[in-house]
Amino acid sequence: MSKSAAKNAKTDAVKASKKRPDPEGIEIIAQGDAAFEAKDFEKAIALYTEAKAKCDSSSVEFVSKEKKPKETPPLEGDQGEKPPEAPAEARKPKLYLRLPQENLQAKPLREGVDEAHNYAKNSEGALAAHLKATGGILRTRFPPEPNGYLHIGHAKAMNFNFGQARLLPGGETIMRFDDTNPAAEKQEYIDSILSNVEWLGHKPSKVTYSSDYFQELYELAVQLIKSGGAYVCHQTGEQIKAERMKLREYFASKTPGKTLPKGAASPYRDRPVEENLALFEKMRQGRFDEGEAVLRMKGDLLSDNSSLWDPAAYRVLFHPHPRTGDAWCIYPTYDFTHCIVDSLENITHSLCTLEFGQRQAVDGPYYWLLHQLNLYKPATWEYSRLNITHCVMSKRKLKHLVEGGYVSGWNDPRMMTLEGLKRRGYSAAVINKFCEEIGVTKSKMTARVELLESIARQELDATAPRRFAVLSPLKVTLEGLPQEGKKFSIPNHPKDESFGAREMLLTSPIYIERDDFREVDDPKYYGLAPDKEVGLLGAGVNITCTEVIRDQAGAVVGLTARVDLEKTRKPKGHLHWVCAATATPAEIRVYDVLFTPEHPDEEAKLKEAGEEGALEEEEAEAEEATGTPGWLKMLNPNSLTVCHGLIEPALRKEAAPPPKHSRPSFQFQRVGYFCVDEDSTCDAPLFNRIVALKEDREKKTL
Repeated sequence: MSKSAAKNAKTDAVKASKKRPDPEGIEIIAQGDAAFEAKDFEKAIALYTEAKAKCDSSSVEFVSKEKKPKETPPLEGDQGEKPPEAPAEARKPKLYLRLPQENLQAKPLREGVDEAHNYAKNSEGALAAHLKATGGILRTRFPPEPNGYLHIGHAKAMNFNFGQARLLPGGETIMRFDDTNPAAEKQEYIDSILSNVEWLGHKPSKVTYSSDYFQELYELAVQLIKSGGAYVCHQTGEQIKAERMKLREYFASKTPGKTLPKGAASPYRDRPVEENLALFEKMRQGRFDEGEAVLRMKGDLLSDNSSLWDPAAYRVLFHPHPRTGDAWCIYPTYDFTHCIVDSLENITHSLCTLEFGQRQAVDGPYYWLLHQLNLYKPATWEYSRLNITHCVMSKRKLKHLVEGGYVSGWNDPRMMTLEGLKRRGYSAAVINKFCEEIGVTKSKMTARVELLESIARQELDATAPRRFAVLSPLKVTLEGLPQEGKKFSIPNHPKDESFGAREMLLTSPIYIERDDFREVDDPKYYGLAPDKEVGLLGAGVNITCTEVIRDQAGAVVGLTARVDLEKTRKPKGHLHWVCAATATPAEIRVYDVLFTPEHPDEEAKLKEAGEEGALEEEEAEAEEATGTPGWLKMLNPNSLTVCHGLIEPALRKEAAPPPKHSRPSFQFQRVGYFCVDEDSTCDAPLFNRIVALKEDREKKTL
């Protein structure tokens, strides 16, 4: 029975449980999950099938959530959204971490691990020395690899690392670049990361680099070899992979023994210490080609924690480093570097996402290595990665989008990169509040993009001045206006007098939105139609359509309307507008979600399962390298609409290139919230839509 078949069986069972959430069926699904984790796919399939049948035949009915009452309608012409605030107690930050003084056992024992394999214990002396060095404060770190641009998941990591440290007096966070792979790292990424940390308002106690510790790491590697904890291996990547497969088969067997099967260990594993030291020095001198030799930790091949099966510690790379140049031709791996630098920097709590949980278990390489080197052991704490609907978050997938030309770059406003979100017009406050709202959990979670949009609307409703802009102009000639037009004053914000007001002039002709005119009226339609009267926002006049002007093909190209200066009747609707005499052409980009389905990855896997069977992760990566991956076929064709519109005079003056960390934002009345793009100028204004005025109903049906 294959892993793919087990995944398909689980999908069917989960769908059945959502329709009829039978408690016994849900419990059987959990048992199936346990079997799946143990790689007993035959048992997992049987349990999922049983759970599906149980739920299908259950009398339990799905109970939908009670709908919330509708909010009070917004003011006329001002459709900003302001969701109710959470109770103060719910918004209060929570300390998830233990006090540094309690760190004798750095990580709780996982089930099935005996004391002999508990590598996460600190001696009282080591803990005392650590507390003396730090003064007992809580110290976290934010350690991105500078091999790309940060996304909103990194904002969550920053929010958690910096936020937890701030909850205790004197707490601090170190900004550390994990720069051990010079082939993938660039100074532009370092600059962008530092800029984004500053933009989000975080202040590290200091900025460090793993490369700062290259000499100490090298000396500790030599120490590890001398103690018999590392060896130089000449196997290829394929040979090491085959070796691990034998170990997996060995542990998957019903009765694994204590003797390793043939071919499960490297033939170089039992080299003498002196020979390993000499070979490692040859690596250091550049006398081996890339891939010809690697230093591996001599872990525990009988451990059921596969991350301890002799992971790599050093590899040969003939590539200049952005900071150390050609000083080194061997570079430490993540597994070797991360824990050691955490210890050297006296980090009290190393906070990582769940995929590092196995490495950071009490019997994993994180603590095994610190135990072998007799170094202080920080506490480790894992939480789930951030996923957002209608998005992909994998750096590999984001890179595929950029390099494939599916987006305009890493700062494309449809991307969930921090550069993209900044260009879209989301403020640092919105990003930080979003991270606080979703919180942290150890369970897999996917946040809805609507939450991010709602938080943005709440902020923009209070902070964005109101302006007029027409995205798809339709010309209207006004009859009955004085020759000099009508002057009037209009508030810059209808809810806040401190924003002041601006003077405007209504002259003929004007432009309205093409969608605000219909040839056939409807009782639910609030726009303009033949012989129908509407108001012009802010101007204090009504207009009635008296003539429809068409081109030779019969298309509507203009209107004529009669003006009621006294506004003798209360119109059904009010329209925004701009004057032809003073309006400025502008490019206005209306952004929407990048992917049509809420969960593009999962939808692609389900489609593949229905067609040819779900692809394993390795197969999916190979497909991406040679063809179009399934998730890429889920792109929303309407994620960007470019409008050539018209804006009022005040907006033209405000369309200058924005400051470094700010995007001047406005509510285009009755249209949405927009910001000034970084390429905008007063002569060629360019605006990006941040969010619509309210949640787009069409998005619910995508």
